[in-house]
Amino acid sequence: MIALKEPIGRFVAFANLKKDIFSQKSVRQDVEDLVDLITIRSQDDSVEDVANSLLENIFDLRIDVLEWLVDSGLDLQSFSDAMSKHISVNLQLAPYSDLAKAISAVLLAYEKIVSPIFENLSNSFKEMVGDIKKNKPEYETFKMLAFHPAPQISYLKNWVDASLQLEVGIILADLILTNQIQFGKRRIKNELINFLFSTITKFGAYSIFTGFWMPDADDVSDLTNSMKILSATIELDNKMAYKTSKDAFFKMVNN
Repeated sequence: MIALKEPIGRFVAFANLKKDIFSQKSVRQDVEDLVDLITIRSQDDSVEDVANSLLENIFDLRIDVLEWLVDSGLDLQSFSDAMSKHISVNLQLAPYSDLAKAISAVLLAYEKIVSPIFENLSNSFKEMVGDIKKNKPEYETFKMLAFHPAPQISYLKNWVDASLQLEVGIILADLILTNQIQFGKRRIKNELINFLFSTITKFGAYSIFTGFWMPDADDVSDLTNSMKILSATIELDNKMAYKTSKDAFFKMVNN
């Protein structure tokens, strides 16, 4: 499993706020270390540079959190709901209201994109995590895909990276909205919000290009249209003669 039905970003920000939820010290420490890195690096580096510097960290933490959730009998949705309650006090304060709206739009788009993937999986969530424990995926494996001659397969690396970059953006946004980090209002408006929409657009475009997702015919939102345009551009740039079937990619994702 290389993408989740729900991002872990909201969980990370909430877990850093409520550290007593952990029964496993190693996961708590991993969350704290990641938040520290995001906090320190975002002071001088762009959000995009911070995200790109933490891809492997996010990938590994995503697997560890999945295992911890299953072992603890918990789910990401409950933490997402709890985080929404915590940030509600800032929703009326600009630019926090704009950031909260951006996060909401991005999460809805993410769910729309990944839902078809999970609908086509035969195994339960618990069974999939059990398989991951037996054969833990590594980020280095996906880095190698970038050199594959077939564009749809090489772009699987871009697809994974976009999902990981999005996690960093969500974590940073929720840290801001819960007053766990100081971040300039101008940077929120001109940098972070733009990064969130740019990244979800890339994730959607890569999902279309690789065959993971096809937007509904009646989905004419500006965000979806941007995804379609980017996907078509990628296809033209790669002079695609044929495309791998969706079933073949589902098999690849879950092996």
